[in-house]
Amino acid sequence: MNRLLLKFVCLSAMTLWSAAQGPTSSPSTKESTPAVRQETFRKVWEIVRDKFFDPNFNGVDWNKVRERYAPLVAAAKTDSEMYELLTRMLGELHVSHMEIITPDVIAESAAGPPVTTGLGLRNIEGQIVVFRLLPGSSAEQAGFHPGFLVREIDGVKVKDLDDALTQLHGAAGTKVRVAFLDERDQQRELTLERRLLTSDQLDSEKFGKIPFYAIFESKRLEAGIGYIRFTQFIAPLGKKIEAAIESMRDAPGMIIDLRANGGGDDNVAIKMANHFFDKPTQLMITRTRKGDLDYYRAHPVAKPYLKPVVIIVDEGSGSASEQFTAGMQEAGRAYVVGKKTEGSDMDADVAKLPTGAYLVYAAGEPRTPKGVVVEGRGVLPDLEVNLTRAELLKGNDTQLSAAIQYIKQKVGNEKGSVRAAHAMRTRASALPATR
Repeated sequence: MNRLLLKFVCLSAMTLWSAAQGPTSSPSTKESTPAVRQETFRKVWEIVRDKFFDPNFNGVDWNKVRERYAPLVAAAKTDSEMYELLTRMLGELHVSHMEIITPDVIAESAAGPPVTTGLGLRNIEGQIVVFRLLPGSSAEQAGFHPGFLVREIDGVKVKDLDDALTQLHGAAGTKVRVAFLDERDQQRELTLERRLLTSDQLDSEKFGKIPFYAIFESKRLEAGIGYIRFTQFIAPLGKKIEAAIESMRDAPGMIIDLRANGGGDDNVAIKMANHFFDKPTQLMITRTRKGDLDYYRAHPVAKPYLKPVVIIVDEGSGSASEQFTAGMQEAGRAYVVGKKTEGSDMDADVAKLPTGAYLVYAAGEPRTPKGVVVEGRGVLPDLEVNLTRAELLKGNDTQLSAAIQYIKQKVGNEKGSVRAAHAMRTRASALPATR
């Protein structure tokens, strides 16, 4: 995404922990006049005309788009109708990072810290499965376990992942009933409490009135392998990431878990990349109206970490997480494990509109130095690994296990090569001198 704002995800933790932001009812904002709505439409259309990364508008006749939508917006009776029309209009460009953030959404997101039950859900094998649990959460305390299959929420059958997240949405202190299949495929039901995430569980920053949150974790895994996971690239994480890498400098390998990481600030990603190279390395190039930008370049720190790095990604890895992964992968600095990523990778900028809403628009199209565009394609893992419910029930995260195994094998091969080279030198020194 851009160095300021990704596609609007005010809580990337939502997909990880089924969290909701602030109150459940949308605040009531004052309706705009028809004149303000017309001015808003004009501004959106002109910004795209002047600043969209592609002067050919992805093959769309942008002038004709204006002709079609202008009378529709003029006939709109409410701001909501106008926003729906603007969203449809932006959608005709068929790229990500084109959207309207409404005043109601902004007000709701700013109302307070996220609320969660602690359930981290995934679509696994076509079913909504518990993937992980937030430590200390209601879900963990109630006895949920990775691999449990969610069937109903408050008596309503779950249709898909988005539906499950919506149904779990609620105000802090309220309860929600979750019916599921346990490890024996027996249907059970537990009541969970929605709780506010606390400052010690979250890092946050604001872009104007819009808050962005991230959950961060770092630890050692078996064999001393380093592990870093976070849910969004935001500036306050920079020092935590740097400290985690420094603390694990002696690790035989490092895993960066970007599953369900929706993106964020490219500057944070670039600073992280600086720790993994021993020479300046171009990672991504961004096409804009004014030409190519080469800001996405790693500049090595004094003592870089040069041992094996594995990045884990999945279908929820988007935007800045995709740029970082694609650049590291093509540079040969990271081995990528998991599933193909979202394919939602544009540099975005933001503009405030007369109604108080914000327009997010694609100002740049990133590509790797070899010309691979991630938008619409995604990052393809070096090793594709599926999560399975059966393995989760056994306590095995197959994607993480594959990452660990790769590092162990890589380190083992390197040690074997060193031993072999030493043996050859020893044999050579034992040979009689010849003339």
